[in-house]
Amino acid sequence: MQKRLKKLIACLCCLTMMVSLCAVPASSDSEASEETSSSDSDAPMDEDDYAMDEDVVLITDEEAMAEMKLAVENDKLALWYNDKDVTIALVDKTTGKVWWSSPINADASAGRSAQKQELKSGMTLVYGEPAARRTTQSHSKAKSKAKMKVTATGLEVTYDFNQAEITVPVVYTLHDDYMSLNVVTKDIEEKTASKITTNLTFMSTFGAADTEEEGYFVIPDGSGAVINFNNNKAGYRVYKGKVYGRDITAVQTTKPSMSRQVYLPMYGIIKGDSGMMVVADKGDTCASINAYVAGQKRTSYNSCYFDFEIRTSDEYLMGGEANPLRVFEKRGILVPEIEVRYYPVSNSDKSDVDYTDIAAAYRNYLKTSQGVEKSPAADSSALYVDLYGATLKQETVLGFPVTMQHKTTSFSDAKNILEQLKGLGVDKMVVNYNQWTTADIKEKVADKAKPASILGGKSDFNALMDYAKSNNITIYPEVDNLTFKNGNGYFTMTDTTIRVSNAYSRQIEYDLAHGVENKFYDAMSLLSPRKHAKMFANIGKSYSKYGLDTVSLGSATTVIYGDYGRNSISREMFKYNLQSYMEELKGSVPSIFADGANAYVLKYVDHVSDVPLNSSKYDVFDGDIPFYQIVMSGLKPVSTTAVNGDAQVADLVLRAIACGSNLRFDFTAETADELKDTRYDVLYYANYTYWLEDAAGCYKFANEVLSQTAGAEITDYNVLSDGEIETVYSNGTTTRVNLSDRTVTVNGKTISIYDYVGEEAIG
Repeated sequence: MQKRLKKLIACLCCLTMMVSLCAVPASSDSEASEETSSSDSDAPMDEDDYAMDEDVVLITDEEAMAEMKLAVENDKLALWYNDKDVTIALVDKTTGKVWWSSPINADASAGRSAQKQELKSGMTLVYGEPAARRTTQSHSKAKSKAKMKVTATGLEVTYDFNQAEITVPVVYTLHDDYMSLNVVTKDIEEKTASKITTNLTFMSTFGAADTEEEGYFVIPDGSGAVINFNNNKAGYRVYKGKVYGRDITAVQTTKPSMSRQVYLPMYGIIKGDSGMMVVADKGDTCASINAYVAGQKRTSYNSCYFDFEIRTSDEYLMGGEANPLRVFEKRGILVPEIEVRYYPVSNSDKSDVDYTDIAAAYRNYLKTSQGVEKSPAADSSALYVDLYGATLKQETVLGFPVTMQHKTTSFSDAKNILEQLKGLGVDKMVVNYNQWTTADIKEKVADKAKPASILGGKSDFNALMDYAKSNNITIYPEVDNLTFKNGNGYFTMTDTTIRVSNAYSRQIEYDLAHGVENKFYDAMSLLSPRKHAKMFANIGKSYSKYGLDTVSLGSATTVIYGDYGRNSISREMFKYNLQSYMEELKGSVPSIFADGANAYVLKYVDHVSDVPLNSSKYDVFDGDIPFYQIVMSGLKPVSTTAVNGDAQVADLVLRAIACGSNLRFDFTAETADELKDTRYDVLYYANYTYWLEDAAGCYKFANEVLSQTAGAEITDYNVLSDGEIETVYSNGTTTRVNLSDRTVTVNGKTISIYDYVGEEAIG
């Protein structure tokens, strides 16, 4: 035991020396500071943190289980508990693996007593004091009295935080293949109005790993990422990713740093031959994923967990004040229920579990619990194309500046582009047509199928759609009503989202160089979720009347926010409302395209485009994985971000093929100079004349492989020692991508990207 303690202390001392030798950098490409904050408890260890009681005796799983009592069990799982220290243990009978709610040797770990109390806590409460405009964090082990009660299906644990005067009941239920944790928020007792619940965290060290364990966390950030246990990155910030992105109702005065979205409300833990897939089934819209490694948060453990912000807050500046004031949501808790599910994962075919097994478990959850069905489009590959109709541009008329509609890609231009691609051998296309109605071009709410006259009007639009239908091309006319200006039956005075601070939510453009508001563009009103019922009903009725059976919903599938005015709508309510609107919409417009897709819309969409092949690349990450693509394999067809907008074309194409993703291109008929000083200036790369032949070549290269793997699930994905990527599919196909040679081998045939695409395009 003494040798193990000395080894642990030596390991952590080395970590501290490494931290002291280098500056602590911010996470690269991190989002807002609120998304990746680093508090005092997140700081790396220092000398005072290594005080350890050498009289503490390390115990084994068997010794700890001897102190436990059986609550309930079934053929696959067993739930045990210890009512003395309020811990639980979930036993996977398939492997014999015991998953502890908190480390059984927390007292023997390095760290101060406060951190050890946090390690042993089954719950953490953050409560706000509106009068003082502050929040306080309390861990259950130190600040609450907890009672455990055995039920017919599991356990009930009631945490009574005396100082906060808040009581939170938690229910653990054992199901056939998972354990659930539930909190019904109306049962939370707040004994005084002066202290209100803002954040809840449960079992923050469930499945935590010590310094001698090997394994990693699976994080669904962007395409996906892994964080290895004990990766010697104690000097970097802990990871915190808001599920589905931040609530944009609260407008930030400076541009958030670029990051990838967390599309899926889940994470994974890998420990050798055992794994755990954890999913936020309810309350996911207010969840964040947190992960840290040994040496961070002043502890020698590695852990990953959810926390839930059940009351949101906002900040505003009073006149003459330098520091913003914090205000809390006034109308109670608008999140009805929190449910977290814990699915043990094992693999009888392989000695060790990996992230493909976690992906398979989550895919199965989507199918069995969320009703997500395979899209018919998943059985074939296609070239995905985004076309951009028109935008507003300031012109000079008789010496006066006038904002006018500016054509970017007319309907006849679009038809010409598709005809040329067809002639170059692209035999299947999926097209997302942006800003094709006058209302959308004028930045008003577009809920009617009315082709813009500046793009050619009804006759040219119909000619385009007729051509597409007879040439294996599916066009999805897009509506993106995230922000709006007055008109078309929607008004900024009554239909704008209200912030928690009671101000209108006006979305601003940011200056690319300095990250502050770009005054060249007017602030736009954020459309209130209260108006979505009207908007979706109008879209369904109008599209159906026009004879359209396809629609693209733009930001609606990736952006989720609340309205905190008189009739408050939380993010959770937004989610359920959107699902009902999309269900109704499919009755009149049966095929829906998603320009990126959060998990809660997957049931309703047929295509998912603009899926990145990398993560946010936070410093604590140890590598990117195509986790989202693996989950979607055999379920929904996905495509990449714009190939022609990427600096490394060949690398993107090859990595896309390796994970079964289709390719996507952006096209405009206008050149970059014509897009200057418009909202389309970011499409400087997209003029079709430079890209058609290369786009066709990339498609034919990818189609040689994807035509053989479409519709099949990815069962294994390995980055080999020689830099090759090997992917195994459920239909028996195996592909091997060589990033160095830029070749792909499938079923014994090797092809090179250079045989399809010119060197000038791919470098």
